[in-house]
This record gives sequence, structure tokens and C-alpha cells, in this order.
Amino acid sequence: MTGVSSYRVYRLSRAGRIVSGDWIEAVDDAGACEAAHRLCDDITPTVEVWRGAQRVAVLPCDPPSAQA
Repeated sequence: MTGVSSYRVYRLSRAGRIVSGDWIEAVDDAGACEAAHRLCDDITPTVEVWRGAQRVAVLPCDPPSAQA
């Protein structure tokens, strides 16, 4: 498949509530997850990636060293 799909990325608060959302485009789910992770910042603990009505992934934003 060579087409590009639209994804929605939601930044979530620590309480799991949506803080903001962004549209991104990617060739596949893995590419969308990589792009979504780049949207993490110092105040965002988690991002969710959606393609249409399907939740693709929930990604933690904490750096690996902070999770230890």
C-alpha cells in the first residue's frame, strides 16, 4: 500500500483527558506513531493515535530513563 492515511493525535493530561489534537498524515500506523511521539512535550505524559474510529496506539511521552 503506497497511499497516505490521515491520523488524529490527541495529547492527554495526566488525568487522561484530551488537552489538544493534531492531524497528521502517514503511510502506515508505525509511521503515524513515530510522528505522534514527536508531538510529545514537557507537559504531555501521553499521546493517542487514531485512524478514523480506530485507536491505533497509546504512547507514553516520558523518556525511557525517566521510567526507570
